[in-house]
Amino acid sequence: MPHTFTPTIQWYAKVLAVILVLCTAAFFTISFAVKKLPAPYQPQQPAPETTPWLD
Repeated sequence: MPHTFTPTIQWYAKVLAVILVLCTAAFFTISFAVKKLPAPYQPQQPAPETTPWLD
């Protein structure tokens, strides 16, 4: 029977690093794309009375 794959700590670290880089790149790409949307679809600031902790 062939040896089965057993991940090591280094393998987990590399996989988590790749996931972190991909998620970070996706966040900034989507954030940039959303800012380029036409006026009614652009992000807006929430009303002050709905989020008093942001004042």
